[in-house]
Amino acid sequence: MKIAIIGFGFMGVMHAQIYQSLPGVELAAVVDLNRDGATQKLQSIGLVLPVYSTLREMLEKVEVQAVDICSPTDQHVGLAIEATEAGKHLFIEKPLAFTPEDCALIQTAVQRAGVVAQVGHCIRFWPEYMALKEYIEMGDLGRLKSLRLTRRSARPGGGEPTHWVNMERLSGGAAFDMHVHDTDFALSLFGTPQSVYSSTTQGLSGPDHIFTHYEYPDVVVQAEGGWDYPQHYGFSMAFEAVFTDGVLSYHSNEAPSLTVTRTGQRTESVPVQQPTLTESSTTIGNISALGGYFNELAYFADRVKANKAPRIATIAQASETIRVLCAELESARSGDPIPLQLHPHST
Repeated sequence: MKIAIIGFGFMGVMHAQIYQSLPGVELAAVVDLNRDGATQKLQSIGLVLPVYSTLREMLEKVEVQAVDICSPTDQHVGLAIEATEAGKHLFIEKPLAFTPEDCALIQTAVQRAGVVAQVGHCIRFWPEYMALKEYIEMGDLGRLKSLRLTRRSARPGGGEPTHWVNMERLSGGAAFDMHVHDTDFALSLFGTPQSVYSSTTQGLSGPDHIFTHYEYPDVVVQAEGGWDYPQHYGFSMAFEAVFTDGVLSYHSNEAPSLTVTRTGQRTESVPVQQPTLTESSTTIGNISALGGYFNELAYFADRVKANKAPRIATIAQASETIRVLCAELESARSGDPIPLQLHPHST
């Protein structure tokens, strides 16, 4: 399976490292407007590959079966449609797009082309979050009563105002680029909430911290995410799940990162299975492990090889996540809860 990466920033470089670890997968080309910069980044991870300025140019010169879109979010719709019209399987980073209407354009293009398509909602593949899902489904700690999800970071791009992530029209700000992970994970567990009620603080890139309550009939779910912290704050993600018979806690910057405290017992570490990577795959950026990223790309590659549509992190699921996230932002603007049509989230 030959694949090309479109956009060779932080996420593109990470994906390139992971593709080197996947059997039967070959990274064949990179598309980036900064060709010299992309070439240097490729060399830094031991790769020498052709770099093109546009997707069209790459498609004319290199034979690939799939493309991996890691470009700024405002480019997702156009690139996704161009790639699928060329018959290429599609991996596209989150967020899928900024509006449900744009998500629908991508979904229509994928359906028309009949290609495999998956969205980079890596938390669905993150070992610790997968463990939480298993605890909920198995009932080992009883019934889940409440779940609190947090995601906090220093402002990305070194806080530089001209970095694309800090430009709301390109990234959507912290809500779309960061908090969307936890919105999506809540939907993966419980489906579409009955309503959402949110508040935000405003900053350089529009909403730079968001706090949301998701209304479900039988569990309390809250999430907050923001990148309005000082540069030396770093990054952390965490959850706390309170069950009738204990608590499951995760914090990315603690060791052990995942613990369980059962009623009447001391807190214990919960082991999780992390994928084994090659030496060329190194930890970079603001995370402590590549596990979730590796798992999602391995899953995508397997689905492409089998020519089967994914069941996890699908275009439909990502589209519903954007619909809910847009309702969160509408709630923050209006100051009122926003009701949502209650229906099961696609699986």
